[in-house]
Amino acid sequence: MEGETCRMCGGDGRVGNVFGGSTATCPSCHGSGRRAEASSGFHDVTKTKPSHHRPAPAVSTGPKVPATSEGVQLAQEVNASTVLAADAKTRLIAEIVNHESTHGRCTKTFIKKVRKQARPAGG
Repeated sequence: MEGETCRMCGGDGRVGNVFGGSTATCPSCHGSGRRAEASSGFHDVTKTKPSHHRPAPAVSTGPKVPATSEGVQLAQEVNASTVLAADAKTRLIAEIVNHESTHGRCTKTFIKKVRKQARPAGG
């Protein structure tokens, strides 16, 4: 294999572009003109190590229901709503829990926003 010429450049160590204006060192043989040995340039890029794989997503251990009195009252209003579908109620309660975890309690603006979504239109 040492005596074989490079397949890419034909043995001259240079490659040119299609326009014929410039040449560059052959990326395959690095200018030697001889075919590169497979073991020297081989680099396995497959991700076979366990460290490359992401662990399974952890299940959230946070609260599933509101903790503050305002949040509990708001969640009860959402559950009692007749205009919301079941998935929308679940989403709004999750939003209440998330808001409490980031702000500590439900703000007046947030309460107004949720109540506007939970009440029937026109009332």
